[in-house]
Amino acid sequence: MAPQAVGERDLDGATMADLPSPEDAWQADGRAMSAQDVAHLLRRVAANGVAGEISALAGRAPGAAVSELISEPPTYNKFEEELRPLEDAAVRAGAADAYRTWFLRRLVASPWPLREWMTVFWLEFFGLGIGRVGELSLFDDVVRAIRRLALGRYREMLTAVLLHPAFLLNVRASANYRSAPNDRVGAAILRTCLGYREDDFAHQARELARAYCGRFVNRGILRVSDFERDVGEKVVLGRRDTFVAEAVPSLIAEDARATTWTVRRLYRWFFGHTPMPDDAFLSPVAAKLQASGSLADALHGMLCSRWFFSAGIRHRQLRRPLQFVASLLRTFQGRVKLGVVNELVAMGQDVLQPTTLDGWPDACHYLTPLALIRRMKFAVKLVSQDEKLGGGLARQACDEFGNDLPQAVVELLSDGEVPSDVAPQWSALRARYAESAGAREQAAASMICLLATSAVFQTA
Repeated sequence: MAPQAVGERDLDGATMADLPSPEDAWQADGRAMSAQDVAHLLRRVAANGVAGEISALAGRAPGAAVSELISEPPTYNKFEEELRPLEDAAVRAGAADAYRTWFLRRLVASPWPLREWMTVFWLEFFGLGIGRVGELSLFDDVVRAIRRLALGRYREMLTAVLLHPAFLLNVRASANYRSAPNDRVGAAILRTCLGYREDDFAHQARELARAYCGRFVNRGILRVSDFERDVGEKVVLGRRDTFVAEAVPSLIAEDARATTWTVRRLYRWFFGHTPMPDDAFLSPVAAKLQASGSLADALHGMLCSRWFFSAGIRHRQLRRPLQFVASLLRTFQGRVKLGVVNELVAMGQDVLQPTTLDGWPDACHYLTPLALIRRMKFAVKLVSQDEKLGGGLARQACDEFGNDLPQAVVELLSDGEVPSDVAPQWSALRARYAESAGAREQAAASMICLLATSAVFQTA
């Protein structure tokens, strides 16, 4: 008898509308992962898997696989040594488009993809945008801090961002006078860190703004004026004291509403968000984050859970443009060029500019008929010899997989099964590929495009 796949037992019939109990959902599953389980995991943490990764992780328990994805790989330092000088050069030149290109390259080529995608998560979490911050050097500085702490301590992440001058510029609060507290900073903290929408929002925002009085950003440099500090008593998140800005990250990290909100955002990022479960369902993970303060521990618990591998989660997350583009490039080891970045922006998602402080629009916003046509055209350019986008993915796939390309492409792009909506066309293309031993590239390009534009590939 074939071994059961992870999540097949008990939770397999659960749906997003019929959640299991939290105790069952967040129980760690120790069974060996199938290739389909690994592909599902890599779609959520790395945009998509590549052949070597899937075969290396298949047969292992989720706990061991996720621990490996969370840990720094031995090749990461070399990757940093090669890429960081390019980013530094872009910063010195003030070349935002070049910086975007190298940032996207991280998502596609990094040997530590979970860390890179968690960096994107935190940019969305705080709503940090390169256009709102304005100064590329300052934006790069906060991005580097986020990347370093992306899987680290929750309190340290809050401290690194909320006390950084880029945060104040991002929320249009570069000046914070005692005589006129800037409510924008208080409102931004409540919305981004606590998802706060309560009746006393304005009062809470004002109290937090008072804590930030005396902090000014001038030419990218944070200056703290003791004269402008508000050292009076304040009530912040239910606690009364003479709080100043340096105390705010700790207050948030200790607040149960903040940890629950952070777990909710992590759930939306890795599991999907339609419909979102209530706080009671998320409480075991929130309690873990509250107790340990470790983002890696919370993520490990979520990604090793039986609920993560259940049928109610698989292929239920629509891909935003960034995920769609990165998945194709990563799967077939494509090059990242400025043309790719421009195409991504044209699809509606600038990788360094969350649309608002609440992040990018939901994925369904991007899946209009016109947007799907643009995705199809992009896929065609990638598999062809279009040098503006790097091109040549079909040729690379032929060289890598040879006679096994049809099966390899199905396993990488659609979990080993040809989607029913493209099955008739697939059979014809597979026959063409088998018959054209000397000229397979065109058939391979058509096969990749067909799967990449199928309904299944628009989900993760």
